Amino acid sequence: MKKSLLAMAALMGVATLPAHAWRVNIDKESYADIGFSTIVRGTYEGKRSNDPGEKSRLNFYVNKFNITASGQVNSLVYFNMNLEGDPKNNSPVFKDSFIGLKFADEFRVQAGLMRVPFTRYALTSTYALLFPYTPPYGALAVQPFAVGPLHETRDAGVVVWGNVAEGMLKYYLGVTDGATIGSSTDNKLAYTVRLQFTPTMLGFKGETGYTLADTYLGKQNVLSIGVGYRVVGRSSNIGKNTKMWTVDMLYEQKFGDIVPNLQVGYINQKDTRGYADEKAKQLYAQAQLLYDQMVGFGKPALAVRFEQNKNENIFGALPDRNDPKVTRLGVWAHYYIKGQAAKVSLGVDSVSLNSEAKNRTCTDGSVSGNCKNFTDVTLLFQTQF
Repeated sequence: MKKSLLAMAALMGVATLPAHAWRVNIDKESYADIGFSTIVRGTYEGKRSNDPGEKSRLNFYVNKFNITASGQVNSLVYFNMNLEGDPKNNSPVFKDSFIGLKFADEFRVQAGLMRVPFTRYALTSTYALLFPYTPPYGALAVQPFAVGPLHETRDAGVVVWGNVAEGMLKYYLGVTDGATIGSSTDNKLAYTVRLQFTPTMLGFKGETGYTLADTYLGKQNVLSIGVGYRVVGRSSNIGKNTKMWTVDMLYEQKFGDIVPNLQVGYINQKDTRGYADEKAKQLYAQAQLLYDQMVGFGKPALAVRFEQNKNENIFGALPDRNDPKVTRLGVWAHYYIKGQAAKVSLGVDSVSLNSEAKNRTCTDGSVSGNCKNFTDVTLLFQTQF
């Protein structure tokens, strides 16, 4: 079963598969692996504003649940479906639904709704993140992690991708719907290219799947350097095309029982919502130290993250509200009971806003000008089957 799941990962491009899955066999070539995943968390949310009556609060969330089906019709044709619970609308939505053709390791074609191959974040499942919870940043008009003006990480279209020299070089070329997924009036497309290099000659293993992970928990030594560029077309009556580029790096290597991990990245967007000179930038760095031995019934790890998000020249804002900036410092302790398939995490996230960010609408919808710095504490449980 384990070998078959690893083979499925190579074929489908799944970064981290559940420890188990229910396999449905049709014949010798056709099968599907059915999986279930969920994240449950409780967060003590610090006061977001100085409004009278605003208080800190403890909230519990079923952050998400996923029902997935991935498999193949034959050695050429594969497929993937990901149905995700939407806690805001109390209803499930399709996050991924695509069909793929694997002509060779160096040349694959996927068509449908899938992750946009731009940033590492867009290509990484929440279940494989070191920081699975991100405080909402109401001060920012555009989140730099987004791959388009509507803050999405998925898009519908066609992506050609493959691995050269067993993952030393990985490429993605995408033509997708762009800013208005599913809109019949959309007359512009988005174009994406991402290249990723791994010095396999030094003993590092390429990230050969379509998706990525923040950590491989010491299962493979990784040094990947990625660059991406994306243009999102905008209708002529809205304004300029949104242009964005990114560069990132992940390093993880096992030294005996210790597995250090470091990831850094930079994301830059220009004309973010089609408005000239409106910009969004993000710089982040994170690290984890994993003790790769059982302590009790799991393996402990400690992770830290620094990130800074900044919007510039926000359209329609007053002069003293044009450049909101948010800085986040996070510290999380992870306890991997069975890798990503069973994990408990405790994290503290401290968020600071500059004066221009405080003058904008807060994350709780308070009156502009009353926003304040805040700290969240989160206890999170994750399981995958």
